[in-house]
Amino acid sequence: MESYPQPEEKCSGQPSDEFEAIVYRKVGVTSPSKCWQCQLFRPPPYVNDPTYWKARSGISSYAAIDGGSLICISVKGIGTYCLETASYTWSKVGDWTLPFYGKVEYVPELKLWFGLSADGHQLAAADLSDLDSQPQIVGAWKELNSPCEWKERRNAQLVNLGFGMFCIARFLGITEMDEESHELLEQNFIVFTGVEVGPCVHDGNANSSSSRTGSGNYGKVKLKMTPHISRCHMPINGTNIKTVF
Repeated sequence: MESYPQPEEKCSGQPSDEFEAIVYRKVGVTSPSKCWQCQLFRPPPYVNDPTYWKARSGISSYAAIDGGSLICISVKGIGTYCLETASYTWSKVGDWTLPFYGKVEYVPELKLWFGLSADGHQLAAADLSDLDSQPQIVGAWKELNSPCEWKERRNAQLVNLGFGMFCIARFLGITEMDEESHELLEQNFIVFTGVEVGPCVHDGNANSSSSRTGSGNYGKVKLKMTPHISRCHMPINGTNIKTVF
């Protein structure tokens, strides 16, 4: 799906090439063979709603819920929508947005969704099983204590490695003055940090900022983030790396 879906001249509710999926299905009604095919979907209702045409807001975060039966997207200033993948129908669940930035993934071992927080882009967790109201962050962790002269050049990126393990990439840079030319020189680099999140203690009095409860859960569990090794990558020959995952 396009990050910034635009209104189209097609009739409202018609499939759009701005939102498509690769589906494994029969080639034809009478054909026994199957193959991967591209299927177009209807865009979220706000895309073709004139009320929001001037907003030009992009999708700020997205997640799969209930084993993929729901696809949830949030749009800043507009709200949060869910797509039922069985019926291909959209519904608005609230004027609020998910407390994340970018892709959010479910970790079954911890029964929580993880992503980068909307505020600060730190690794964070929330329970998205109930969307009757805006989900709240139940844990957020800072994995890298960088020197103050290291400045963020672009948004961080996160990859889920499974079993509560993640790799976070931060695009950083420093500005220094050349001793000979007295010109300001910029050096950009990427820092990769591996982290692991797991239950710390089982405590009925766990702090609410780092514990979680909910239906089907195993009581209050305090989560702990353990940072592992960090590695720095320096692009060569002025290469500008925009994405790594």
